[in-house]
Amino acid sequence: MKTWIAILFTFGLLVSCIVISGVIRFNITFYMALGTSVWVAIDSKKIQIMRYKSGVAHSPVVLFIACALLWVIGFPWYLTVRHKILT
Repeated sequence: MKTWIAILFTFGLLVSCIVISGVIRFNITFYMALGTSVWVAIDSKKIQIMRYKSGVAHSPVVLFIACALLWVIGFPWYLTVRHKILT
């Protein structure tokens, strides 16, 4: 996924969670960030991202922590690097 698309996708997820949270009156943003961080960890192990020279070439645990703590930056960055690796 190109960088600008990854940023838009991340922004869209965040806005969707905020809207849904307002409708159901329960904040689900934390759970969305946690779930996507788990997906990043699992997916990074599956595609063996540590074999590639990139800014996110770390263990799944490190990527999970980075995405969980800095989701707005880490998630689109991972999506961008993942796209480059798969293509």
